[in-house]
Amino acid sequence: MASLQHPDRDQPVYLMAHHTIGRRQGVADTRITLPEISGIHAAIQWTGSHWIIRDLSRNGTWVNGQQLIPAKNQQLQLGDKLAFGRDANPVWKVENLDAPENLLIDIHSGESQILESYHLLPDEHDPIASLHFNPVNGVWIYELLESPEHAESAKVVNHGSRIDCGHTSWQLFLAASQSTTTELSLRSLCVSDFRLRFTVSHHEEHIQLQLTKDDMRLDLAARTHNYLLLYLARARIRDIQRKVDAPDQGWVAIDLATRELGINVNHLNTQIFRARKQIADSLPDAIDTSRLVERRAYEMRLGAYMLDIFKGSQKEKLEASTGEFQVSPEPA
Repeated sequence: MASLQHPDRDQPVYLMAHHTIGRRQGVADTRITLPEISGIHAAIQWTGSHWIIRDLSRNGTWVNGQQLIPAKNQQLQLGDKLAFGRDANPVWKVENLDAPENLLIDIHSGESQILESYHLLPDEHDPIASLHFNPVNGVWIYELLESPEHAESAKVVNHGSRIDCGHTSWQLFLAASQSTTTELSLRSLCVSDFRLRFTVSHHEEHIQLQLTKDDMRLDLAARTHNYLLLYLARARIRDIQRKVDAPDQGWVAIDLATRELGINVNHLNTQIFRARKQIADSLPDAIDTSRLVERRAYEMRLGAYMLDIFKGSQKEKLEASTGEFQVSPEPA
């Protein structure tokens, strides 16, 4: 992650894809309060292959003791020493020139971690909440696991927001707006536009999941949380075959699901978030995966409705007389 070494602090200054340095509070990304510093003094920018710096000031910007030509781009090099306003002013050293990344920065230690498009907090082993990008409206959403009311547990967070989760607090650092770089052809897609195919072993100890749409195909490795998705898929298939109206299809009471699956609510929520994360990490960022599992008061359902379940090469079908799923002799 690209960064400058602050002349007076140990913690690095991470660079946004377009990063401004200046005196104007609330406008400049990095603020220097010396009187000779202009409101927007200089800009550092990622071009897609390298970083450049541009002087926008009245009093000058220096790189390795050489004053920049105003408004002319100069490529930055690792180890460059920058001074703003006067050549003798404190020096900022270029420490890293990697591509810009979104980060979570620990408020107390200053340590940073790269933010994934679907991130579990405080960690993947014992998650309390998730932080994920919604490509439909281009915002990041912080969502708690424990609340049964989805609307009350989720909130939009922005660059610079403080996020408190468990015993840790982070500052959200968004290097660039992901919504501006997503492919237009994918922006309107969500997980419900894909066909989900479950391939289930005989005793249902291994469940693999495949997502397909047109020429896109995604094969996901077997995971424990796939059994929860299978359970919800069967509930939705039952309602589809019974011709239940689409808005009412597949809803399962959370307390019933926990009893039938033999898990508690915490474990259920953890599995939902891990399932979302596995799919979000595998699909392009522009595809909305937040509705993989939909919620309303004390109920949930699978957000996808194009569903196939196979045991080996045989397709599973609902027996109308018993309400149970049986394998069909017809091949896949």
